[in-house]
Amino acid sequence: MAVGEWKDETNLTTVEALHKDLSYPPSGYHDPALESTEQEILQHYKDWAYFANFRFKVDANEGHKFYDLDQVLYYDLMGIVTRGSFGPHFDRIGPYFANAHIAYKDLEVYATSPTSGWSSMVQRYWGTSQDGVDFDFTFRITGILQKKDGQWRFVHEHVSFPVDMKTRQADFACGLEASVALYIGKDREQAEKDGKAY
Repeated sequence: MAVGEWKDETNLTTVEALHKDLSYPPSGYHDPALESTEQEILQHYKDWAYFANFRFKVDANEGHKFYDLDQVLYYDLMGIVTRGSFGPHFDRIGPYFANAHIAYKDLEVYATSPTSGWSSMVQRYWGTSQDGVDFDFTFRITGILQKKDGQWRFVHEHVSFPVDMKTRQADFACGLEASVALYIGKDREQAEKDGKAY
């Protein structure tokens, strides 16, 4: 499997395989004693991908089980959803974007204890909205998870697009190079000539 290949519930296998497929070195903070916990978190993402790809459009309410709804603080693409408000937000945004597919790149899961962990990745989400508009978003996402009643649940997600600092435009394809897009003045022209620096 090539580095950087999009992954979903069909080709997410093990934490070790995730590390090999990263487009950058894995974090040095993985605790070998928590590898089985990281595998549990990975399973949560596999289950979420299956839900998003096959079940969301059938019964969006099934998605509630992936979140600790009352505890979620969500930094969504379109704004901040404060703790205590995520349930109603999910019930609105879920059905609206339910006819969709999801895939991950550079997914890395981290266990910080037997009952807590986090993840980072680039995620692609594409499909047709409830009102018939095709969409295709690629964005960065960091998730924080907590194990509650034996089940992993999201308690925070931070979703974002890169922004071209000069044009102030979001990049919905997540293709901007940070070493170029950071410049807002005369240094931008040289950075564009030089291309990716890191």
